[in-house]
Amino acid sequence: MPSIKNWWTGEIDWATPAGELLQKFLASLPKDRPFHLTLYGSAPLQLTVDRQLLSGDVDLFSDDDEDLSALVAAAKLDKAHGGFYLEPGFELSFRTSPRWRQRAATVQRGNVTLTIPHPLDILLGKLDRLDAKDLKAFERTHQLTGHPTAAELQHELQNAVDLFRPAFDEDSPNRYPENTRRLWREMFGADIDIRRDIIEPASARRRQGYGESPPDYKGALGQ
Repeated sequence: MPSIKNWWTGEIDWATPAGELLQKFLASLPKDRPFHLTLYGSAPLQLTVDRQLLSGDVDLFSDDDEDLSALVAAAKLDKAHGGFYLEPGFELSFRTSPRWRQRAATVQRGNVTLTIPHPLDILLGKLDRLDAKDLKAFERTHQLTGHPTAAELQHELQNAVDLFRPAFDEDSPNRYPENTRRLWREMFGADIDIRRDIIEPASARRRQGYGESPPDYKGALGQ
């Protein structure tokens, strides 16, 4: 399968709303130490794929798990100050492929190293919710780049098979199985069998590579 990285350059359009907001924040940060920040949510798509993919905020986290809330508030770019705002989070909030750092782009802006995840990894994260805006992001990215194809997406979901684990919180059920089925119908006009097309191939690779019995995803999904 062709390299996923081949269809994305990672070039940032700083003239987008997300780009302009980020520049304000980066300029406000203390200059006496380095920062390593990562974007997630919709902003990476607006910055590197389509400036028309708008969102009400820009999600970001510090790679060393620093709570950025105070810095964002000091810059008056938080939700409390109204308008387009920064939403500080943590890496645990970004559920996607374990390979995401391998294909992310990085840019240096002064004392800040900014990481921009690959669009595919941003889209995988959107499967947790898959509302109308998220579905539009899939469709627009595919329209502009021709990717991800059904085969690419299926392969990457196999690599990210742990996304299909049962949720830890019973009040927040895992929506990846049903949302993946819905995405396939909406985007590719086809059905996908989560067990046959994603879980079983991934489990087979694990058995082959480690000689261990994989988790019982089949039973957990009730399929």
